[in-house]
Amino acid sequence: MMEHNQAVVAGRARRPRKRGIKGPVAQTILIAYLVLMTFLTLLPVIITLLLSLKSEQDISLGSLWSLPTSIQWANYSSAIREVLPNMGITLLIDLVSVFCMVMISTFSAYIFVRKRFPGRNLLFYLIILPMLVPGVVSLTPQYLQIIEFNLLGNWFALILPYIAGNQIASIFLFRTFMGQQPDDLYEAAEIDGAGSFRMYFSICLPLTFGIIMVQSIAIFSAIYNDYLWPLMIFMNNREHGTLMPILQELTVRAGETILDNGLKAGRGAGYALYLVSGIPLVVTTIIGLKFFIDGEFASGMKL
Repeated sequence: MMEHNQAVVAGRARRPRKRGIKGPVAQTILIAYLVLMTFLTLLPVIITLLLSLKSEQDISLGSLWSLPTSIQWANYSSAIREVLPNMGITLLIDLVSVFCMVMISTFSAYIFVRKRFPGRNLLFYLIILPMLVPGVVSLTPQYLQIIEFNLLGNWFALILPYIAGNQIASIFLFRTFMGQQPDDLYEAAEIDGAGSFRMYFSICLPLTFGIIMVQSIAIFSAIYNDYLWPLMIFMNNREHGTLMPILQELTVRAGETILDNGLKAGRGAGYALYLVSGIPLVVTTIIGLKFFIDGEFASGMKL
């Protein structure tokens, strides 16, 4: 027994101490730094959450960090009532645009990778060439084209540019990704008699699902947060437009809502509306983290 204990002690003595970044001091500093950065990142959300639960009197008389004297859940009911119509329009336009963009860009990338035809590479370079042009340069011609098509104030004036505008980067990304998928799968499917559409839906899309989700969530967030283009399209009819151009006006309306106690909701309802309007982005971000952290976007690559 004594010999065994001496062997354990000798083994621990021979074990090298961790130094550098793996040492206890460095790990403690690293963890403290990450905790601090996380707190600073979440600080605006924490402040907004505190303000959204306060009455107008608490906001006016209390400090920024003071807790509400009584939690005002009615602020959220006012916020939801004001934000839902425009949020619904935004989500509808967003989902339709992302779905159509994904179907068109993935099939285009599939053709560039799996089909051989004259001028294939030249055509691909011509497609991605507009990536060199800043988007703001094409804003005025695009707006004039919408007026020419008599689509001003129409949802299609948002959907069609969103679909077309996101094709370039998506085709480039999907073509690069699909080009690394194993050829043996497609050759085996072709021997079994599968056609192009069958291989596209049964092999290509499942293998590309991870990167499709990553790109879709990024574009979903960009469209949801878009301010300038919807403002130009629905300048005279913002009630039937997307959420961001009318968000400030909605916060004012939510603050003027009369609560059950006969008082106005105040600025707390406006802060609650800001938080409610960000719920779709929080949900999509949580979904996207699954693919980023687990590495599922690389599931179809040839390793």
